[in-house]
Amino acid sequence: MKRGLRGLAIAWSVLSAAWALDPTRALSQYHKRNWQVQDGLPRNYVMSVEPSGDGYLLVGTDEGLARFDGVRFVPFDPQPGVGLARRWIGALLHARNGSLWVGTFDGWIYEYRGNKVQTKFNAGGSVFALLEDQAGRIWASTRNGVLRYGSDRFQPVAGLTRPPETAWNVLTQDREGGIWAVTLDGLFRVQNDTVVQVPFDQRTAGEPLAVEADRSGAVWVGTARGLSRVDEHVRTIVAGVPGPVVSILQDRDGVVWVGSWGQGVFRVRGDHADSWSARDGLPDDFIRTLHEDPEGNLWVGTRGGGLVRCKDTPIVPYGLPEGLGGNYATTVAKAPDGHLWFGTWRGGLYRLVDNRFEPQPTPVPSLYCSVRALAIDPSGYPWIGNWEGLFGYDGKRYRNYAPAGSPYHLVSAMLFDRQGRLWLATSNNGVYVFSSGDVSRPSASFLPGVEILSLFEDSRGRIWYGTPQGLGRLESGSAPAAVPVPGLPADGVSAITEDTKGRIWATSLGGSLYSVAPGAPVVLGTAQGLPGSPLYRLLDDSADGLWISSAKGILRLGSSQMTEFLAGQRKRVDVALFDQDDGMRTPECHHVSQPAGWADPRGGVWFPTTRGFVLAVSRRMGRTPPPEARIEEAVWDDHVWQPGMPLRLEPGAHALEIRFTALRLGWAEKILFRYRMEGLDPDWIETGQLRSARYARIPPGNYRFLVQARMPSGDWSARAGQLAIYQAPRFYQTAWFTALLFLVSVVIASALYRWRIHIIRGRYSAVLAERNRIAREWHDTLLAGFAAITWQLEETLSRLKEMPAQAEATVELALKMVQHYRAEARSVIWDLRESRLDSETLASAVQSSLEQITRGSPVAGTVETQGLPVKLKDELERNVLRICQEAASNAKRHGRPERIRVELAYEPEQIRVRVEDDGAGFVPEEVMGLSRGHFGLAVMAERAERFGGRLKLTSEPGRGTIVEAVIPTTAAGTSK
Repeated sequence: MKRGLRGLAIAWSVLSAAWALDPTRALSQYHKRNWQVQDGLPRNYVMSVEPSGDGYLLVGTDEGLARFDGVRFVPFDPQPGVGLARRWIGALLHARNGSLWVGTFDGWIYEYRGNKVQTKFNAGGSVFALLEDQAGRIWASTRNGVLRYGSDRFQPVAGLTRPPETAWNVLTQDREGGIWAVTLDGLFRVQNDTVVQVPFDQRTAGEPLAVEADRSGAVWVGTARGLSRVDEHVRTIVAGVPGPVVSILQDRDGVVWVGSWGQGVFRVRGDHADSWSARDGLPDDFIRTLHEDPEGNLWVGTRGGGLVRCKDTPIVPYGLPEGLGGNYATTVAKAPDGHLWFGTWRGGLYRLVDNRFEPQPTPVPSLYCSVRALAIDPSGYPWIGNWEGLFGYDGKRYRNYAPAGSPYHLVSAMLFDRQGRLWLATSNNGVYVFSSGDVSRPSASFLPGVEILSLFEDSRGRIWYGTPQGLGRLESGSAPAAVPVPGLPADGVSAITEDTKGRIWATSLGGSLYSVAPGAPVVLGTAQGLPGSPLYRLLDDSADGLWISSAKGILRLGSSQMTEFLAGQRKRVDVALFDQDDGMRTPECHHVSQPAGWADPRGGVWFPTTRGFVLAVSRRMGRTPPPEARIEEAVWDDHVWQPGMPLRLEPGAHALEIRFTALRLGWAEKILFRYRMEGLDPDWIETGQLRSARYARIPPGNYRFLVQARMPSGDWSARAGQLAIYQAPRFYQTAWFTALLFLVSVVIASALYRWRIHIIRGRYSAVLAERNRIAREWHDTLLAGFAAITWQLEETLSRLKEMPAQAEATVELALKMVQHYRAEARSVIWDLRESRLDSETLASAVQSSLEQITRGSPVAGTVETQGLPVKLKDELERNVLRICQEAASNAKRHGRPERIRVELAYEPEQIRVRVEDDGAGFVPEEVMGLSRGHFGLAVMAERAERFGGRLKLTSEPGRGTIVEAVIPTTAAGTSK
């Protein structure tokens, strides 16, 4: 699919929109990423790549269309009935009006607008290319010829036939508006409906297969034999690009990219062409399509290798492909003339000239030369230190100034100071200083027997050193001394450096960063935002970037934010970590050599790694707004929500997953996310690079889900992706149910209150009835008895005056009356203390009373029940109980029985009570009546008669006594 001058119809936030791929870099230095079927790509045969209207990348394959956000491929089928997610896609076009045109291999052309098909046309044969001209008309190259869409239908363009079999990118538009087409008959140009064949010598250039117009007015033609450039009808064959050429792209910097059928990818800059093929890591040499996205990334669609992305990165690798003789890089040092020198481990010594490594002489063959320490003297000659000694170069040869046996034989670091003196650090015997031009013997030494890890001279001429125990300064005056820097941890100092603001920094193997001057030392660690891995060297790139090599990649901190931190204006620093996704061939840096990095005078900083050197350049990062997060879908149960409407969840518990993304195609793997469910989550939840949020259940109510994105060490996007969510309640969670429940609660509470009042009133009535009963008991027994006693006492008084002889009998009768009514009073008190009949049956109450009466005596008492017991009224049951108590008590007190038997017989209309003992018995006629003092019999009779009953007494001397009471229950009533 050709782009011509149609431009891009979308507005897209990009990283570095002003740049395409940096043309000064070698092809091997671009960062490349490959996606295939195992990564979610529908098929590895990528036919077309095109941006969508909303910022995604659309990828057409021979088995479906997919939408890509840089991380995840999602089958794309705007109108499910068409089935694009499973069709062979031949061509894609995003028009300026926002519509999407899709051409399929089975001959259909679809126009989608608003995710609905607006146009559907059967071209009768495979669709190879789609193009929009300056007038907004759509052109299609098909197996049946070239078609043009106008007046709501496609019409064939006379004179333009189908393209060759291996030709797909066959339509383009030049800057004058002319349409160029490749057909079986050759190369043609259409201007104002006039079709003109362009002269093209196929015998020398080859059969045309692809065409692309550039911004200068020239047209590039790919042929079966290579690449040609047509400019004002002058055809020039481009050397170094073999055919067949099937895809051509000019990027925004004017560089021409060429895809060949079997030879890989070529880059044409002026008269120079370089290549990238399977030999260099390209997954497939058969190229189907090329595309440049709005971020400047290059996308390559291959026949069997899937989709490939090439991008610029802030980290530029330099290693074997760029001319380095060995992978293990060690040192970087700057010469007085500004050139940089690079040392390796058994790979040689190099200078960087015109962005290429130029080998330099070494003391021994490169295979045996390990550059552990490197310094360039004032004359521009290199000095190399390692475990074999100190080697200085004089322009002709190297000389070893520290052979075996020398106290400074094991060199670990060195430098030439501003006075031209050589400072030499060893791994076992401290530091030595040699006068300018004289390396025969040291003029001073420091720290004998100490291992030195690093040396550095600052802008004031002070010499700093690092050891496994910490950091210090060397003073070489009349009394040389080593002065440790106080206040720092006892940790290995791997390197010391000075930034452009004059601040002295030291990195430690424990993962800390020290600011040691000016001012008091300051320590930064994990609590301040550092990752905690060993740090090797800090360098300032003069573009607000402080870069630090580490065991897990390269860190970048903003120099201005470090100023804020040291001033106490912030408590943490934002750290960005760069690794393979940012251009490094390995994240593993090291500190086995000194200096382990240097600032490039042209901008950027250099670090050695275990797979070559890397150049970190802040200016290639650009300054762009943070990516905006967007919500793609929500999934719960068997439902999928698509954007455009609020989300409503039916009543019940649902496991909800919300998926989101942010579009930054070149850096999608680096984007960080955070989300929050307003009304549920108290604060933001950071997910790192995870692009989903899960909730096991959401309480009923209205919520708003928010998600934000940012790049590492960048700001969060100002505008958050939003999704309104409503969780419908179950019926018992609704407001009306709550109101109904409240109403029912009020009714129940009212009923309970009324019931409680009823109970209280009932209890009060019972208390009142009990009071009345007691009053009756006192009135009927005690008061009557006291009245009788009063009469007896009055009778006694009168007899004392008139008949003294009879007074004694009267007094005895009064005494018996007092004893009897004392027992009655005790019974009344017993009734007050025990309310057995409230919780017991009549039979059990009689049994309990009988046990109390016979307790402590040999008398055996039994209670028997006949008939079906019924609940009598309380007053009746209480009087029956008193009759039983009185009869049993009299039998035990007067008859001295061995056995007392009580029988309760429930009959249909009466209750029969029988108390029988086997005691001494008596003559009833002799004891009846109050005059003889047997008041219990009278009271029992009164109790029976109160309820309409009668009491019968049967007794004979020596044959026991029977007290029997028959009381009607119909008159007294029963209690249900």
